[in-house]
Amino acid sequence: MHASKESVAAGGDIGTVISGEGNAVTHFYVLPSPQPGSNTGQESPVARLISECHPLDLEVHHAIRAVSGSDELPAYLPREHDAHLRRVVDAARGGRSQLCVLVGESSTGKTRACWEAVQPLADEGWRLWHPFDPTRTEAALAGLAAVGPKTVVWLNEAQHYLAPPTVGDRIAAALRTLLTDTERAPILVLGTLWPVHWDQLTSLPTKPEHDPHAQSRHLLTGRQVHVPGAFTTHDLVALRHAAETDERLAQALAGASDRRITQFLAGVPALLDRHRHAGPAARAVLDVAMDARRLGCGSDLPATFLEEAATGYMPYSVFQSLDDGWFEHALTYTGRPVHGNAALLHRTRRTSSCHNDRSFRLADYMEQHGRRTRSHLCPPASFWEAALQHLSRRTDVGALASAASARWRLRYAGLLTERARQLPWTGPAIGPDAHPPEDDWLDRDANWPAEHLTCRALTDLAFTAAEASDYEEAAALALQAAECCQPDALAEIALQHEEAGLTVEASDLAHHAAAKGAPTCLSRLAVMREEAALLDQAEHYARAAAEYGLTNTLADLAVRREAAGNREHAQDLWEAAAGYGHPEALATIARFQYEAHDVDGAARTAREALDRGDAAHPRHRVEPLWARLWPHGIEPDGTATLPPHKDLSW
Repeated sequence: MHASKESVAAGGDIGTVISGEGNAVTHFYVLPSPQPGSNTGQESPVARLISECHPLDLEVHHAIRAVSGSDELPAYLPREHDAHLRRVVDAARGGRSQLCVLVGESSTGKTRACWEAVQPLADEGWRLWHPFDPTRTEAALAGLAAVGPKTVVWLNEAQHYLAPPTVGDRIAAALRTLLTDTERAPILVLGTLWPVHWDQLTSLPTKPEHDPHAQSRHLLTGRQVHVPGAFTTHDLVALRHAAETDERLAQALAGASDRRITQFLAGVPALLDRHRHAGPAARAVLDVAMDARRLGCGSDLPATFLEEAATGYMPYSVFQSLDDGWFEHALTYTGRPVHGNAALLHRTRRTSSCHNDRSFRLADYMEQHGRRTRSHLCPPASFWEAALQHLSRRTDVGALASAASARWRLRYAGLLTERARQLPWTGPAIGPDAHPPEDDWLDRDANWPAEHLTCRALTDLAFTAAEASDYEEAAALALQAAECCQPDALAEIALQHEEAGLTVEASDLAHHAAAKGAPTCLSRLAVMREEAALLDQAEHYARAAAEYGLTNTLADLAVRREAAGNREHAQDLWEAAAGYGHPEALATIARFQYEAHDVDGAARTAREALDRGDAAHPRHRVEPLWARLWPHGIEPDGTATLPPHKDLSW
């Protein structure tokens, strides 16, 4: 290997290697390392002012779309890890080079946290360099030597830079050199890693003589900040306040399970994209799952039921053109995870050996999406036939019997009712619209299955603790019961917290109960907040309940606002109710338009109501639901009076 005079004069070296057949000659270029004191003050040619960067270009995940507003990202809520990150950024602003790596699972908000953290640097003229072209490793190796002061080195998904054999340790060594070079300070290096990659890069080798990540381990150790996968109780307080003015945060608060807010925000767009681009077989399976859930089935759906029911969701010619493995291909597509480790349909684990059939669970958001988009559709015959043959939970079959009767599928309603009578009791229904067709077929005390005795005991203990005003213990026990089959108990404990004045805890428990299958508590919480004159909060919980298909509370609040003389606000609530599929909403909106002399608009809205099958509700005034249940619900002046803490299980 030799270097030419021209290359030295140009500031670089040219190496030559002779190898291979025929002594092939390969030339390669080596960029010079900066010498101490030789900093020219020039910044990396690919670095841009932070103010010129866009978060989506820096791999911040897209969030769910909002109906109103143009912001591409929802409001940001600082959490505990943001405080640690802010101290690192402040040290860099003070002149000391820093490195910080945020470690957390997929879609926990790591990249967004980094973006928010560097915003104070934008006002001070800092630049940002994101090495990725032509590849991440090539860009990093070529550009690190040219990074100048006041530059943020953006290493999102840092394993792509540090994990590759040989090259990764070279990049780590270059970063260590950069961070200790006082001539180029201050530098801020920000990275993100999943825990599995952090462990890979920082663990001691099993064979000391083979240590492929020695440089990375020295670089990273002690410089990590943990990003939790779920919001804490304190975080949820701030979230609920922000959700009052941010539609996407409100959706996440209502729809995210286990407090996994950021995963919901990031994963939903990817889920919708996969649903939008699904083939006919995968789409059919998803439609079956969405119909089953909105009509009252529990969350775990047997594979045999999904397969047989899906055959009627496709045109005959399409179904005949599918290959023999169409169902497994559909499950593979719907089970592939997206951001936040969410999947359209994922297989559930069974703890009891009595279940031999595979079961699958629909993503929470897709369940809500199905309630909104398919509320006017009736499943085909294959759905009801598959339910008769393959559903073994008494509550599931009973819920579908009621659904069939409501849709005038009377033959199937009778067959399903008879089938339900033949099945043993296997726990309470999870579906928000599920209720038994007969009063005598739920003898819970006599038929409670052996595998549910534990959660029955947990439920009893939870209510005992609540009666003794030990609400913290009651919540802990009810949460355990809800993890199995008792979300209704958790919902009731949430409302008892509300009555005791523990409003923050009540809200948290109610959302958790809703996510587990008992969303009526959100409607009841809305009523209780309305009684307390907390009108904005009442509307928030009414919208949250509507996400689960329970739209009556939202409509009732609209009636209240109109009775109070606030027609504009009432119309906004009716429009929201229409978006969630409330059958009276469009007819009422048409009335508002007609009374405002918008005859054409009223005609269009009325036609839309006809097309959706909502024309059976064209009233000049919609009577609140509780007025139909309790005659004293309307005062002489026309205002609605809410009854004290009634069960609004609509």
